[in-house]
Order: sequence, then C-alpha cells, then structure tokens
Amino acid sequence: MSASRRGYEIGLVVLLCAAVGIVNIDMFGINYLLPTIRPALRLSNTQVGALISSFWVTYSISCYITGRLIDRTGRRKPILVTVLVGVGICSVLAGFAQSFSALLAARMLMGLLEGPMLPLVQSLVAIESAPERKGLNMGIVQTFGASLLGWLAAPIVLASLAAHYGWRAGFFVVIGPALLCAAVAAAVLREPSAIVAAASENRHQGGVLGLLRIRNVWLCWLLSALAMAYLAVGAAFIPLCAVQIRQMDSTTMGLLLSVLGLSSLILGIAIPALSDRFGRKPVAILANLVGMLCPIAMIGFDGAVPLLAVLMFFGWASAGASTLFFATVPAESVPLHLISTAIGLNISVATLLGGVVAPVAAGWLADARGVQAAVMVVAGCAGAMALLSLGLKETRPTGRVGDPEMALS
Repeated sequence: MSASRRGYEIGLVVLLCAAVGIVNIDMFGINYLLPTIRPALRLSNTQVGALISSFWVTYSISCYITGRLIDRTGRRKPILVTVLVGVGICSVLAGFAQSFSALLAARMLMGLLEGPMLPLVQSLVAIESAPERKGLNMGIVQTFGASLLGWLAAPIVLASLAAHYGWRAGFFVVIGPALLCAAVAAAVLREPSAIVAAASENRHQGGVLGLLRIRNVWLCWLLSALAMAYLAVGAAFIPLCAVQIRQMDSTTMGLLLSVLGLSSLILGIAIPALSDRFGRKPVAILANLVGMLCPIAMIGFDGAVPLLAVLMFFGWASAGASTLFFATVPAESVPLHLISTAIGLNISVATLLGGVVAPVAAGWLADARGVQAAVMVVAGCAGAMALLSLGLKETRPTGRVGDPEMALS
C-alpha cells in the first residue's frame, strides 16, 4: 500500500470516528438531560419512555431504508455530509421544544437522520481499509469515538451545561462539531469509484431476498440481536443486581459500571484487531465464551470488589466482539453493491429485537423470578452467540469485499 493511500486510510478512520462520536453525543445525550427536562416539561414516566423508545423505532427503520438507498446510488459522501448537517440542525430544534409532543417529534426525526450513520461509515471503512487492518479499523470507528464522546465526555459536559444554563443548552452542543465535521468530510472524503460503478450496474439487483441466500448475513441478524440484548439488558440489570442483590452502595456500583465502559472501549478495539490476525470465527467464539463471565461473576462471585472488577472487565468481552456481527462479517460476506444494505438491515433487526423487545422481556422475567434471572439472560445471550458463531463462514483469511463466489456460499 502506498504512503498516500495509507495516510488516507488513517485520516478516514479519524474523521469517521469523530462523526460517530458526535452523533452518539446527541443519540444518548437526552439520557443525561432528562433529570432537568422532566420537571421543566412536566413529563410522566410513560412520556420519558416514549422519548427513548420512539427514537430507536425510527432509527431502526432508517437503518435499512437508507442502507438500501446508499447501495442503489453508490454515493456515500453527500449522504454523510447531509446527515451531519441534519443532525446538528435537528439537535437545535430539540433545544427549542416547548412541549412533550414537539420534543417527541424532534427525537423521531433524529432517529431517521442518525439511522444512516453506521451503514455509511462502516461500509466506507470496509471498502477503504487494507484487509489486514479492516477489523481493527471498524472496531475503532464503531467504538472509540462513541465511547470517548458519547459515554465519557457527554455526561460530564451536558450535566454541567444543564446545571448552569438549563437543559436546552445541552442540545446546542452538537451543532458546531457536526457542521465542522461535515465541512471536513465535504473537503477530504472521496467516493470510491468502484462502488459507484457497482451500484450503477446492480441498482436493481439484490435486496432482502438476495441477502437471505447468504448464510453469514442471516446468522449475523441473530448474532447482532443477541449482542444488542446483551448490551441493553446488561446495562439495565447489572446495576440493579449490584445494588439489590450484592448490597453495594451507589459509589461502588458506579465504579463497577465505569469498568464496563472502559472494557467496551479497549476490548471493542482489541477483539476486532485480534480477528484480523486469527480470523473472525475463532475470535468471536472465544470472546463470547469469555463474555459469559461478567454476568455470572456479578451473581456468583463472592471475592473482593477489585477482583470482581477485573472479572467484569474481561468478562464483558461480548460487547467488544459486537462490531464483528454488526458490520465486519456482513461487509465481508456480500457483493460491493449490497454492503450498506447488509449492515443497515442487520442493525435494524438488532435494534428492534435486541434493543426494544429484549429489555421488556428481561424486565418481565425479573418481576417473575428476581433480578438475577435477568442478569442470567445476559450470560445466555453470550453463550448463544458462541454457539451461533460456530456456523459462521470464515471471511478473514480468503474473503474479499465484493467476492461473488464467497458471497453466495
């Protein structure tokens, strides 16, 4: 690979990392602002739930629709620039909302706008990365910016702004970085000519029925739904288990949760990087077997809290492997003209089943059998992912993006 191409690859990863991080500030920022939004707009618990769930419903719909649009046109640059500008503007609209209905409409529109982000950025990374760095780059793009900005910086910044200037100020944070990122993308991002040509030649081919012929694709639908359930149910019920069952104080519980955030950041890069060297399939199987450790340790480990924290850090490995199922394996298993469609549909299914349905089902189980049962669901998701990963066709050693022979196997 030439120095100029290698430099473009690095710059692309940095740019897309920033784009994903900016979108994640808005995506999860409302969670940090709700303590001040709720009394200001006099929201009920039902309305709070509606603000969260409505976003994910429109987000999941948008993932597939826009993924298909991206593949039909082959044009990623103008769509990415438009999405970033739209996210910045829509965030400001949310900041001006005077009622629940106005804020709900803004959040639903935001879900539609942000749905294209992961299919866009991960398809670009899959196309532009050298094969030996594809897993690493996709892990960095999906994990680093989101964790650093959306999960570490955003709670501190937005809570401070809300305390000093009111909750509306928190929604105005995104527009500046979003517009700056859009300007940089417009200036430096290039459209892969091979992808435009493939889209033009195959604009009427493929779709959901075509994707169903590819074993890795429908397996990744199941794996991604389980991965989303692992993350969503774990984030909801592991803290409850720590407080209710293990009788931890809120400070200790918070520190343990920060360990999970750190694990997601580090293992979310390390595990995809290991898959570049050892293959997607074996790394996915091992990571998910290890991923059973965190929920099991939370329930059954009686040792010191520092050792529990170590077990939870490494035992949250299924979160680190999620990029493989969300994007890397699907991108390596389909022809060029279906990359964004495969990733978009994958994330759409995962969001609806794993992000919307699974937490409700786990909550019902917790009411019936205790919070430990919900935590065991997390372990069950990891075990099921390990088993399903046995069925994956390895894509790393011989697979190439757009290899028709591999894609139809």
